[in-house]
Amino acid sequence: MAMLNGLLIDPSLFTAPYDGALSAGLEANDVKPVWLTRPLRANEMAEIPSANVRPIFYGFTDGLRRRDGKHWRVLKGFEHVSGLCRSAMIARSGFDVVHFQWTVLPRIDIRAIARMRRHTPVLLTVHDTTPFNGKAVNRMQVEGLEEVLRLVDALIVHTDAGRETLRERGVDAGRIHVVPHGPLDLRGAGVEVRRPGLWRIVMFGRLQDYKGLDVLIEAAGLLDSETRGRIEIVVAGEPMTDLVPIVARVQALGLQDVLQIRPHRLDEDAMSALLHSADAFVFPYRAIESSGVLFLVAALGKWMVASNLGSFRTMIANGENGTLVEPNNPMRLADALRGSIGREVTGARPAAPDWIEIGGMTRQIYERLIRDRREAAA
Repeated sequence: MAMLNGLLIDPSLFTAPYDGALSAGLEANDVKPVWLTRPLRANEMAEIPSANVRPIFYGFTDGLRRRDGKHWRVLKGFEHVSGLCRSAMIARSGFDVVHFQWTVLPRIDIRAIARMRRHTPVLLTVHDTTPFNGKAVNRMQVEGLEEVLRLVDALIVHTDAGRETLRERGVDAGRIHVVPHGPLDLRGAGVEVRRPGLWRIVMFGRLQDYKGLDVLIEAAGLLDSETRGRIEIVVAGEPMTDLVPIVARVQALGLQDVLQIRPHRLDEDAMSALLHSADAFVFPYRAIESSGVLFLVAALGKWMVASNLGSFRTMIANGENGTLVEPNNPMRLADALRGSIGREVTGARPAAPDWIEIGGMTRQIYERLIRDRREAAA
């Protein structure tokens, strides 16, 4: 099998664990990946091999010297354009395919993509078929996305439902490929001491509006006093939304002894300790296509309560390893939380392909694009 050279682009490094796992899968299938990203932050060094990373985006505003604020965001915009220009030049230096993981500013990105396509096939993985899972963002982050979807040579989604969503939006079905998300390794060796006798339910990951933390709080508020005395809910992750009204609602519902919020990014040891300490996991999302946290915790064999969406539908067998609930419904979620107490996983968990298989599926798409390009030029 001939070696292929793949240029993979994730400017903001939205999905570092996924990127690192995909790299390993590609390398196992004789694809040499080079990633164009921002500089790695200190807590990301183990997630993606730095030898494969060229940090050409946001050198002044991200990485170890990460900065925020209005003026820095303006500079970051200029850095994005500079990074795209460099990406287009790098793409012509012997790469067989260009693979975007995300388009950060689609209206600007589309120009670089069009330039790259003159010489090299370009594809895009659509991790979220609903941009940012419906989160309110600057219009520059979504404007032009539909044009990008129609310009690239191929699209990758993680589920059949994702493919159907894009098809309904007018994207040619022949350009859409389903490549499932794979399991993610849980590193770290921390141990967490917890209160005995309580059923611990954990919600983990960046705290964003679409993940439904407010729905979880309302659901906890509906629990009877006996159930409240038997459980503890731990919510942990870097806050990406205003937590002031969230904390106020916890206090108003008298949940201080039931629900604990840890509003910061955990290092690997703390993350591992927390996730291993859980008896169950909860995902009260309003929207999702594929959840990295789901694939991080699935191998732990703990009960899961999740919204009936995206990859939760394929990974959770109702009544065997978890419960699926209607999104944005605190009453149904409260019932599922109560019903999770003491539940153990039964039967075989739905299998996800490993990263070598995923790398092979991705290589096949690369080969098809390269072949189509050659045949069109003949």
